[in-house]
Amino acid sequence: MKRIGLIISLFFAAVISVNAQNNSAPYSILGIGDIESSYFDRASGMANTGMSLTSNRFLYHSNPASYSNLDDHWFHAEIALRFKYSSYYGNSLSQYGSNTASDLQAKKIAIAIKVKKRWASSLGLMPYSSSNYSFYAPKIVLGTPYSTNAYYEGSGGINQIYFANSFAINKNLSVGVHSAFLFGNMQQKETIAAGLIDSLLVTTKNTYYNNPYFKFGLQYHTKISPKLKLGFGATGSFQTKLRSTQSLLVQQGLSTVYTNDFYTTNFYKLPYTYGAGVSAVLKDKFTFATDYNHQSWSYLNYTGVGYTLTNSDRYSVGFEYSKKVKYRDFIFEKYYFQSGLFYNNSYVVLNTQQINDVGGSIGAGFNSLKGLSLMSALEFGRRGTISNGLVKENYVQFTIGISYRDFWFTKIKRYD
Repeated sequence: MKRIGLIISLFFAAVISVNAQNNSAPYSILGIGDIESSYFDRASGMANTGMSLTSNRFLYHSNPASYSNLDDHWFHAEIALRFKYSSYYGNSLSQYGSNTASDLQAKKIAIAIKVKKRWASSLGLMPYSSSNYSFYAPKIVLGTPYSTNAYYEGSGGINQIYFANSFAINKNLSVGVHSAFLFGNMQQKETIAAGLIDSLLVTTKNTYYNNPYFKFGLQYHTKISPKLKLGFGATGSFQTKLRSTQSLLVQQGLSTVYTNDFYTTNFYKLPYTYGAGVSAVLKDKFTFATDYNHQSWSYLNYTGVGYTLTNSDRYSVGFEYSKKVKYRDFIFEKYYFQSGLFYNNSYVVLNTQQINDVGGSIGAGFNSLKGLSLMSALEFGRRGTISNGLVKENYVQFTIGISYRDFWFTKIKRYD
């Protein structure tokens, strides 16, 4: 258990020292930012195709029903960090600043235990959405025929602290519920610097979000033959009201022109969602999986400034090869290799163009006999387009995770 405490301490140290951002997501200015499609778990190298997957050793977060397959008497802990590098292309890009960006952030901490033979629980912290951008754009000065350069920047996001429970109904069927509390702050700042005014005019708006959120899941696994296993998974969530409170601060130079804390309180609605996945495991070595996820934003009839929201669909496929060996009286997985492809229609329509995201991933993991595992994934993709005055983003993301497990308050003889 001391090692578990050490891993948790390392995560919070990483949160303090590693969360360095360099404005790597220009489209995150819209809506509630970029909604996270990764759960930073073992499925990351399979293009996050984990809806129907389960494991006795690793946590799969996309479906809360998956935890019931964890080994009895074990305590599990996982942490993950992600590095992202992006480059941008488009006629609308300003001559100011760089057209490349990068960031490195601690993304996940999660623990799980087997409470009873058919009941497992998991507790963790991970992002729901994020906002991270900066750019220059012309702005008309009210009451004049002139325009000036304005600098826009944003940061923050919505996080979720969750408590998930999974129950095995029988040896094939399991169900689960993901209970989360969403919270966070998104800051938007506009800076006007021009000869039309004597000093910088800075307008800062902070929006604070919070509310509970629930997602439900089920999984069914069956053995077709001694060499073939099939898995099916499904998840869904209801429409959720997200409470939002805003504050506004306007400064010119060192003087405060206007301030109003908590000047308005609204409810931003999150859509109902559903997803399904299928997987096949051949000879306990080869895993093939496919997922589909849907978010019904159009039903909300929400229109922002210069953009609208529409339904979002994500398709992904993944493959994994697992190398297992016999050690004493049990089978031990030494390492695995993964690959995957995905296509995502995002929930944002800008200049009549839906922002799409397409890419692939590769991954690898290595396990030790002492309960420690290393997970890594490299994802590469393209988002957006240069048509209609928009920006195309090419990006590379590298995720690294550490998983550790130990016996949970028991004195039985230890084997891994």
